Amino acid sequence: MCETRDELEQSLSRLVGGLDAASLRGADAKALVGFFSRVEHLAAAGKALCALRVLRTGVFELDGHAHGASWLAEQTGDSIGEASSLLEATGTAESLPELKEAFCSGELSSSQLKHLAGAAALDPGSLPGLLDTARVEDLSGLKRRCAQVRSAALSKEDEAARTSRIYSQRRLRTWIEPDGTFRLDARLTTDQGARLLGPLNKEADRIFKDARRSGRKERHEAYLLDSLVALVTRTCDASNNGPKALVHVRVDIEALRRGSTFPGEVCEIPGVGPISVATARDLLGDGLAKVLITSATDVYSICNLGRAVPAKVMSALIERDRCCVVPGCGATYRLEVDHRVVPFASGGPTELANLARLCHHHHFLRTHEGYSLEGGPGAWVWIHPDGRSKAQGVGPPPEKAATPVTPATPATSGPSGPSSFPESSPGAEPDPPPEPERHSSGVAPPPAEQSSLFASVT
Repeated sequence: MCETRDELEQSLSRLVGGLDAASLRGADAKALVGFFSRVEHLAAAGKALCALRVLRTGVFELDGHAHGASWLAEQTGDSIGEASSLLEATGTAESLPELKEAFCSGELSSSQLKHLAGAAALDPGSLPGLLDTARVEDLSGLKRRCAQVRSAALSKEDEAARTSRIYSQRRLRTWIEPDGTFRLDARLTTDQGARLLGPLNKEADRIFKDARRSGRKERHEAYLLDSLVALVTRTCDASNNGPKALVHVRVDIEALRRGSTFPGEVCEIPGVGPISVATARDLLGDGLAKVLITSATDVYSICNLGRAVPAKVMSALIERDRCCVVPGCGATYRLEVDHRVVPFASGGPTELANLARLCHHHHFLRTHEGYSLEGGPGAWVWIHPDGRSKAQGVGPPPEKAATPVTPATPATSGPSGPSSFPESSPGAEPDPPPEPERHSSGVAPPPAEQSSLFASVT
């Protein structure tokens, strides 16, 4: 067995290593895609069957793992959730000979197996028809057919027993993707889902209306995610300006000074994963932050930081900035406080002259993507990373206009030349705004639909 395995691996390695895809005819490349797909299916079946054996014998514990799914995830590079679902589906296939035979013959992929196993476990008699579907339809068609089988089978199950079963399998999993994306997967009962979706949709609708007023258009799923974050993290009323949460951040001192990390340096939230220094600074705005500042060999310092806005200052800020101050936005919901002149992380004071209220979208752009805010009340100027600007067209009525606030740091120069909008503040002679405090995380500029504020630049 071992000799055959080694020979097979060496042969396949030589085949792939010597493959010059650019020199292949289209028909030959097409044939090889089918060949490699069958090899991939066969390898997946062998891997799954052996992994199930590892699970049942418990030898994964010798490697320090508490359960087989985490061991398999480490071996394959997949998530624990994917490894767990594969083990579960393989266990079901072992009790259904026809399904196991199709899987072991290379006819099915791992994804197909998972859907087939889930449906056949509830209705074994449907398996022949489901296998026929897998042979003639793509994965989305198979998923629909499996969902129909599951729905029909569950309709025969006692309602109370079904709810109890689903409830006993409830779960919430989180993990970090290789690109740094935070992922979340949940299973819950239908009534729990309905109770969750009600507030989520209501909140998402409010966020959508704010986005529409500011000229932004995003997917509904994005608004739902914003809604979830807003509802979960909102622990007090908007009038309560005290710290909301405790965030632990671990960061190397040189990275904190520099504003970015170099290879080998650390900036992370323990238990969550790596974050940018800019993100770490931004997190300070929502509560207390316990910052663990380290060097290569020791803990340099531990400090508790907070930037809660004093109640009197917050009242004045809310009265002055009744909507997002970015010209053309007008969002009034879920506004965030931005240290606009001198960043908080650089010692910027929590004073009215240093603060402005922005919507979440524009606060993100200013913090992470190089946008900047200049000017002051009645004469705000929004600066694109490439230098284009959008100035406030019409200030508030004279009787309601807020007194211009002197910036916390001396201004050096303001926007001038063709980058400024010609319609900016007619007749007004505002003081020159300060140079923008630019922060960039290296992220590419937003897509065109998110930069509509600059569409009329000439």
